[in-house]
Amino acid sequence: MKALFIGAGAAYDCGMPLVWELTAELRRCLTPERIVSFNEGWKSQGGGWNQDVISRVAILLGNKDLHYEHIIGTLEVEFSRERNEGKRQDYHAALGFLLQAVYGLLMERQVKNTDYALNALDDFSAIKKLAQENNPLWIFSLNHDCIIEMLAASAGIPIKSGFNEEVSIPMKSTDGVLRQIPFERLSRASIESNCYDFHKHGEYGINLIKLHGGLDIFGQNDELNYLKIKPVEQDPASFAHQLQIIDKINQDIAVRDGVVCMNENVYEDEQGRIQFLRKTLLSGVHKFTKRLSQIAPSEFLSLFKGSLNYADALVCIGYSFGDKHIDENIVDWLSLSGSRKLTIVNPGIGGCPDRLKYLSEQVECNPIGAAEYFIQVSDDKPTEMQSILRKERSVARDRIRRELTE
Repeated sequence: MKALFIGAGAAYDCGMPLVWELTAELRRCLTPERIVSFNEGWKSQGGGWNQDVISRVAILLGNKDLHYEHIIGTLEVEFSRERNEGKRQDYHAALGFLLQAVYGLLMERQVKNTDYALNALDDFSAIKKLAQENNPLWIFSLNHDCIIEMLAASAGIPIKSGFNEEVSIPMKSTDGVLRQIPFERLSRASIESNCYDFHKHGEYGINLIKLHGGLDIFGQNDELNYLKIKPVEQDPASFAHQLQIIDKINQDIAVRDGVVCMNENVYEDEQGRIQFLRKTLLSGVHKFTKRLSQIAPSEFLSLFKGSLNYADALVCIGYSFGDKHIDENIVDWLSLSGSRKLTIVNPGIGGCPDRLKYLSEQVECNPIGAAEYFIQVSDDKPTEMQSILRKERSVARDRIRRELTE
């Protein structure tokens, strides 16, 4: 059975950013001068960060050798080893501030690129063939976006992410309008009892595990249950629409009350009581370690390790093998049997990664992009018009990348 492992490069053709693109966007928004200016404003309101912390953040943002995960990782280290409690709190605040900025930039891409992504997903139609051949198709993703969910909805493929309940949460906007937002729910009790909902062997569909949280996944309440946005009537565009609604309610309440909650979405329930949805985006270089706490469910790493054993072939698309907690599990899986095969799909791959060299006989490197991979898998040859449109999208997409990173 074949499984897919998805990194940032897999969503590139759908308009989502690579790490250096997102870093460039972050630097445009958060120049060292703006960080200092923000801090002066916070000070005038009785807050603000220690000057050493501000200087450190400004220096890191100005260091062009670091991408955003390096910057977050450095701040994680500073936070963990700082002994001055005041500065330690400020480093924690700086971490939260950067994570919120990253979330905002990713959500903006997700929302603004919805139509573009839906057009680009025409090139990924072979996902249906893969789902039919594997029953179910396991997909493990490091991405925070909703591209796989959109792909499943547009292709009419049932998708499960382990969440075992469906709920509708009423959210009241500041103008009094009550909106019902559909979610899937995974309770803490279900996690602790290993009660996940996935397609069973022989069932048609996609089983998706999002390892690093997502734009569409939120922690809820002190016990940390999880909610995942559910599409409205299987409309792939509804993921972005629901995200917009939740974000607008949060922003309107922040303006009304004069308070911004870091890395949380605020809403009012039917009784007008303030409730919180905690963002699960996981970034930096210390993921799934005890160095820092995380909102994204750490149990999903064990799910990944166990579920990977259903596969005898793994296709890694757009992943550069830079996360130790992921790489170790892939190496362990590959080492267990000589019949297991790993295919690395990445246009920048020049050869077998060093970490896998001693297993290179089981590794195939395919230097193409995600869209091209799915086109190769498909039984249907693209029409001339589809090829023209794909070429136009590719040229436009590469131009955006160059404008940001060169």
